[in-house]
Amino acid sequence: MKPWICVVSVVLGAFLLAGCETVSKEQCVAGDWSELGRADAAQGHPSSRFEDVAKDCGRHGITPDPQAYLAGWNSGVLLYCTPMNGFRLGRQNRRVSPICPPHLAGEVDGAHRLGTRIWVARDRVERLERRIADRDRQIDRLRSDLDRLDCRSLKGDERAGCRDRRNDLRQKVQDARFDLQDARFELNDRRRDYELTLARVDRDAARTIPGYVPQ
Repeated sequence: MKPWICVVSVVLGAFLLAGCETVSKEQCVAGDWSELGRADAAQGHPSSRFEDVAKDCGRHGITPDPQAYLAGWNSGVLLYCTPMNGFRLGRQNRRVSPICPPHLAGEVDGAHRLGTRIWVARDRVERLERRIADRDRQIDRLRSDLDRLDCRSLKGDERAGCRDRRNDLRQKVQDARFDLQDARFELNDRRRDYELTLARVDRDAARTIPGYVPQ
């Protein structure tokens, strides 16, 4: 193997190894296992993540404290498993981690469904906005193709074929315009739906989520 290939392989291998680490060497040396467990749970990680922490720190000759980690993790669960966080995850179209105990999971899931309603309504608007932008670009391309397709210098079958292509392009432009018009009408409806959804979710969230501030 050439020397430079060896260097690249070593560097790449080290980079990939670092990218797969659950915790850094600095975190292992610091040894704040309670805070580490708390932070992991607050991000929705299961307590089994401690196994990965132990492996990573073991590479540096450091043994984590499982009891301190679990104590921190249990306190972190209380930060993660809140209705407000469930609502936030729903608005971001992210799933709720299954770490929440039964006495907290119900309220978290209910708030998550509320947040998801906003995401769904907004996604419908954004899909139509993308469809409209796509149709605008399509029409521009078709019109450009039409402008470049000049049949005047052609004769016979070539001219007839050229005219057929122009007619086909004109029809595609017309179809795209109809679709664009339909999408714009539908967009107005979906925007109204989005505003109504926001108002209804605000009302329900203010009633069911402690500390919720209407948007």
